[in-house]
Amino acid sequence: MEIADLKTSNINQNGYHKNVYTKERIGTLFTYPIDYTPDDCLSCDGYSLLIEDYEDLYNVIGTNFNEDDDEEGTFRVPDYNVSRRFLQPGVTAGELIEAGLPNIAGKFDGNGDDDSTRKTGAFYQDGKVSGSNGNSDASGYYIYFDASLSSSIYGNSSTVQPPSQIVHICIKYK
Repeated sequence: MEIADLKTSNINQNGYHKNVYTKERIGTLFTYPIDYTPDDCLSCDGYSLLIEDYEDLYNVIGTNFNEDDDEEGTFRVPDYNVSRRFLQPGVTAGELIEAGLPNIAGKFDGNGDDDSTRKTGAFYQDGKVSGSNGNSDASGYYIYFDASLSSSIYGNSSTVQPPSQIVHICIKYK
């Protein structure tokens, strides 16, 4: 279907003109639910390529994904499949964001008489101890730390892991 007789200029709904470097959608990412790479695409595995062999793709992505020791006259495709980073939309495309979690905090007041006010956050107490340090009159509690007490997200994985499914990402080069 061809759009004809437009009453407005040929721009998209956000007011941007088509990028002159993206002819035929070169640089577009394709996501597949299986390990498949079409003939006009390259797997996003961080390969170093010669600029002269892939000029159209180079004109779109440049050296944004190069490493410090890459040779002159080369550029890299993004490394999304090998690094297994999650892709996140934003205004600073190409920026790497390191993993992180919010801080887990709590307080333990060893001087309080009321057991319920002696701890907050991820701290808890259990197992009354008596006669510690050779003093039969001394008593106290074992103090423990469990992040899952502050949020149920903790303890469900051995890494920072949102719910996900592995896909294969390719970039169009011709």
